Amino acid sequence: MNAEFFWKVVKKEVEKQNTSFEWLYQKTNIPKGTFSSWKNRDIIPRADEALLIAQALNVSVEFLLTGVDKPREVSNPTVNEITQTIPFFDNNDLQTILATVRSMSSRYNKK
Repeated sequence: MNAEFFWKVVKKEVEKQNTSFEWLYQKTNIPKGTFSSWKNRDIIPRADEALLIAQALNVSVEFLLTGVDKPREVSNPTVNEITQTIPFFDNNDLQTILATVRSMSSRYNKK
């Protein structure tokens, strides 16, 4: 990971959220000059400062460093849990739903 990548991700996220670096400076309480210095000198901020930036953008520090979001936890519900949620399905329907959920859970947990 390098600083150039970090700042590209930050810039892309600022644009995606339709906000500005001015807003980010104010939200993090980090001076504009500090941001400029980091970018011009190819520096990734300290962990506590990167956390402030990530929190302001509502993303993880890992995302700012890698550009990848961690997959969300996906649970494998039991047939009983599904039955309690959707009591009008018959057993064949429930088995189909369970197989689909397991397949999707397996796929998402691999990412």
